Amino acid sequence: MNDTLDQVREKCGAQLQTYQDCVENNPHTWDKACLVQKKALTVCSEENVGVLKYVKKQCTKQINAYDECIAVNTENPHDCIAALKEIYYCTEESMKAYQASQSK
Repeated sequence: MNDTLDQVREKCGAQLQTYQDCVENNPHTWDKACLVQKKALTVCSEENVGVLKYVKKQCTKQINAYDECIAVNTENPHDCIAALKEIYYCTEESMKAYQASQSK
């Protein structure tokens, strides 16, 4: 996972910084205020970091469940920890599968 984050930082550093700045500057409305920055980071990451595109495809169900939870619980995002854990587990398994497919 750290390797993936390093790749995102390397290839999408400007988008990552812009999104982080937006979130920090909009602590109560970041989910709505930072949509453009989030989209830019997502597009850059998917285009430049192959494992992210793969994981997103494999974990669509978990990602959608988390996004829905966050949308309903903007003031209490800690209510979405179970959904976040599901993304984590799916991501870990998907990354292993991706790495195995790349080493063949």
